[in-house]
Amino acid sequence: MPDLRFYTTAGCHLCDQAWAMLEPIAKRKRLRVELIDVMDDLAAEEQYAEHIPVVTSTQRTDNLYWPFTPEDIYRWLM
Repeated sequence: MPDLRFYTTAGCHLCDQAWAMLEPIAKRKRLRVELIDVMDDLAAEEQYAEHIPVVTSTQRTDNLYWPFTPEDIYRWLM
């Protein structure tokens, strides 16, 4: 089971920027991240398509919505 879910879609330059920040942090903290393309998941599309990139956690009830910084990611993970 993933620790985090990263909602994205192909061709999303903001998603690319967000992933470039999230991936090294997740590796450092040894978190498993599931990448979900909102265009391949109807429920995800309905919930997140207007907001991608979005990060969710199995340990939190709130989500991390773009725009965010590496510092925001660390704070959110605490």
